[in-house]
Amino acid sequence: MKATQHPAPAQPPQQVRQTPYTKSLGFTLIELMMVLAIIGILATIAIPQLRNYMTRTRVTEGLNLAAPYKLAVEELAASSNNTFTQAQLALMDFVPTQNVQNITATSMDHGIGGVVTITYSQNVEKDATLTLTPTVTDSGIQWQCAAKGAAKVAVPATGATDNKAFAPGTLLARFAPANCR
Repeated sequence: MKATQHPAPAQPPQQVRQTPYTKSLGFTLIELMMVLAIIGILATIAIPQLRNYMTRTRVTEGLNLAAPYKLAVEELAASSNNTFTQAQLALMDFVPTQNVQNITATSMDHGIGGVVTITYSQNVEKDATLTLTPTVTDSGIQWQCAAKGAAKVAVPATGATDNKAFAPGTLLARFAPANCR
């Protein structure tokens, strides 16, 4: 007779030795430190960029608030042969905002002057200025915005008055709009 082989009895599964770290599904200290390092690097890049962006928006506020001053200069220049006094501007006193301390406009004499100056508060850069200088042409007035280090643009060849009252402002160029640098 043939001997029948019986299958070996099933052995119970071997148990893996349990340690406090075996079932841990959390992060290791190294992984946590790497994530914090990456967040730190991103923050050192992003925070200064955010501050610059916020400062540039505050500078834009000043440019928007200067619109009535520019309009007053344009209207007086057109109606009085490019000559007017400070009193003729009849501008109301500027009410300071959180970002802009003051806005002024100068008198104009035969197309020279009429410069609008925006002075910013400490939220932008304490006592920094941005100037808007008009150039009288045959077709009206062209404005040049100038921050620190800005050069005077060339005067159009025909029918324009060279405004010798041009002076760049003191606001750092990196905070000024591109057309003011």
